[in-house]
Amino acid sequence: MDERRVRFIETAMKLFAEKGYHATSIQDLVEAWGISKGAFYHHFASKEELLLEVLRYYSEKMVADFTASGGDGPEKERFIRQLAAHFSHIREYKDFLRMIMSEQLPKVNPEVERYMFRQHGRLFLWYCTRLTEVYGEAVGPYVYDVAMMTNGIIRQYLFYFFFREEAFDADEVARFLVRRIDAIVASFTADERPLLTEESFAPWVKMEEQERERQRERLASAFAAVREAVNDLDPKQASDVLEAIAALEEELLGRHAPPRAYIVEALLLYLRHQQTPQLAPALDALVKEMDEYQRQNGWEREVWKKR
Repeated sequence: MDERRVRFIETAMKLFAEKGYHATSIQDLVEAWGISKGAFYHHFASKEELLLEVLRYYSEKMVADFTASGGDGPEKERFIRQLAAHFSHIREYKDFLRMIMSEQLPKVNPEVERYMFRQHGRLFLWYCTRLTEVYGEAVGPYVYDVAMMTNGIIRQYLFYFFFREEAFDADEVARFLVRRIDAIVASFTADERPLLTEESFAPWVKMEEQERERQRERLASAFAAVREAVNDLDPKQASDVLEAIAALEEELLGRHAPPRAYIVEALLLYLRHQQTPQLAPALDALVKEMDEYQRQNGWEREVWKKR
């Protein structure tokens, strides 16, 4: 994402946090950005689309901070470091969290509601994955119940420290909470049935799968548009570009493994060097879809793997 668009998103988020999304007008936004109303619609189709971009930008940053590898060492230590990182970033995202808590954002439109619902589901599935990696067979039958409790505990403590002005030790908080999770996992009896099962979360899993499929369809359409634009090039250049496009599409959509960043970047660099006025709009649209695909799925790692 280019620096100017990031600046627009960051400024909009601060306005939404200070005044509220509904109370912030497009006029407020363009005055803060120093552009005209006409220029606003060059960057965003509507205020609702801008809100969705704000949610995506900050949610993905927070998720990336939270789900970073946690470094080396035993799984439990890595999990503690991940939780500590989550708590340590509260101040950094204070305005964004205020915006989330002060507005009924899911009611803005169905796309915003779907995105926020999907983010909750993705984070929940991540908890399931990490709890399984930390506790193994001990948590197996109860992983969905423990993930629900873990999510609730962490969420409430985050709210508490969000409103607390004095400093706190994020590592100490993380270790305290993991000891509580230890106790929860140890509390189940051998004959105790879980309340929650995989079937309980079928809507979240289905929505994740549907969104991934929609992303793949949009990406495939963007590749088709580039191929169509290639028809306006001379035969030798068209052949080279088509070969690069085929390799890039195979890397993104044809492999069973996640895309390899170095190959994607090399192919994109080559295509940019081949860019002509005829090819530019379609290639720009493809890069935009690729950025979205990367933001949701990542390169070289399965962030949201299911059990």
